[in-house]
Amino acid sequence: MVRTQGTARATRANRGHEAGVRCPTHLLYLWRSLFPGTGSSVMRHLMLDRQVLLPPGYPERSCLLVRYRLPWLRHCYVLCHAPDSDGPTVSSVELMSFFLQQAEQLATDAVNDPQAFMLIHSGTSIRKRSNWHMHVFVVQHRWQKAWIYTILGIKNFALVAASAIRAMTNRRSTPPQPVEHNQHF
Repeated sequence: MVRTQGTARATRANRGHEAGVRCPTHLLYLWRSLFPGTGSSVMRHLMLDRQVLLPPGYPERSCLLVRYRLPWLRHCYVLCHAPDSDGPTVSSVELMSFFLQQAEQLATDAVNDPQAFMLIHSGTSIRKRSNWHMHVFVVQHRWQKAWIYTILGIKNFALVAASAIRAMTNRRSTPPQPVEHNQHF
């Protein structure tokens, strides 16, 4: 399994550390788009101990697994698909089935209960990134489920508020257009 830890550059994955598997370039691009090195993000500051993994079965489907933790939630994942123009085409039904199987396996590995997970998948018209991805949260208690919804609500509200403020300040910050005076009165 190939892995990069923390905020380390994803290029380490391309060297094929542990099992000698090379991380395809499009997966490195996906990693960089999910977690850019500059700028600030509400979620990036909450996502602790991020790791990008390529478990068996993922590279063949042009997929990768991002593991992280949130405050009071130890087992959080993003299952990502980054289609390669050269690779085989995988249908959304196949991806959903694969991701569901993986969610069950992640829950089993984490808490020995294959049904102790929560999935979040957004359609293309409302998600931030164009790639197909699914969030998996391993939860054992209802308060953890409520905590996830709280964090996501705060994150999305912050994004909407920041976008609205940016739109308002951009309109105000546009310099006034010079008035052309007709010199021939």
